[in-house]
Amino acid sequence: MRTAPFRALVGRSFARTAAVFAVVAWILAGFQVLLVLVARSFVETRSFDVLSSLMPMNLQQSLGPGALVLASFPGLVTFGYFHPIVVLAVLQTGAFIATEPAGEIEWGLFDLELSRPLARHWIVTRSLLLALGLSSALVAAMALGTWLGLVGFAPAGATWPAAANVASLAAHLVFLAWTFAALGLAVATFVRRRGTAFALVGMAVVVLYLLNFLSDVWAPARRIRWLSPFHYFPGFAVANGTAPTFHDLSILAIPTLVLSALAYWRFARRDL
Repeated sequence: MRTAPFRALVGRSFARTAAVFAVVAWILAGFQVLLVLVARSFVETRSFDVLSSLMPMNLQQSLGPGALVLASFPGLVTFGYFHPIVVLAVLQTGAFIATEPAGEIEWGLFDLELSRPLARHWIVTRSLLLALGLSSALVAAMALGTWLGLVGFAPAGATWPAAANVASLAAHLVFLAWTFAALGLAVATFVRRRGTAFALVGMAVVVLYLLNFLSDVWAPARRIRWLSPFHYFPGFAVANGTAPTFHDLSILAIPTLVLSALAYWRFARRDL
């Protein structure tokens, strides 16, 4: 295959999503800087000592054994990597990028794309590379925001988050985002409207997140929580360095590979 048509395809798709990506990346990076500022104010007012003593035992139990990690400077600085809203923003951005094939079917663009010397599977490859790459770039922007915040605003003498723990948090978030990006791509190869594909992935995110949340407090849900990708991103445990990182990332990689393969198989056979 000549690379020029594929590069043009990738460039056009990136141009469509660049504005959305840039806005989300700036927000997430800025949020990480703000977390450093908040943590600094807590250090200066000695609020972490108060938080440790006032956190109810039932809240500690519901959040897990690592809940007290938030009552420390490094713990609060890294909270953004597993804050539900931040996680949702990263997942939904990746899924939105991945559902582009459904949009192209809806808009009738495939006749133009396939008129070039371009095999069908390159269209799937285009969306997969962009979704995985830009999801990773969002998390990299968060990591950059964390570093800039620490360099610029960390109080003197404060303990910084361990680099290994930050890297583990970032890796978990990236692999989780890849899972739902691959799901978005697979769904997009079955439906004819981008809005439908994105809505289905959004519902899957909510259902699987609630399943993981309920499994902490409800025994019946605990039996099937292994089905939720969120189960393999135990934020507090990752933040304090006690999570089985290799095991979790290995499990998260499986649905990404399976769903990506499903997308290639389906798109090669569907009637456009």
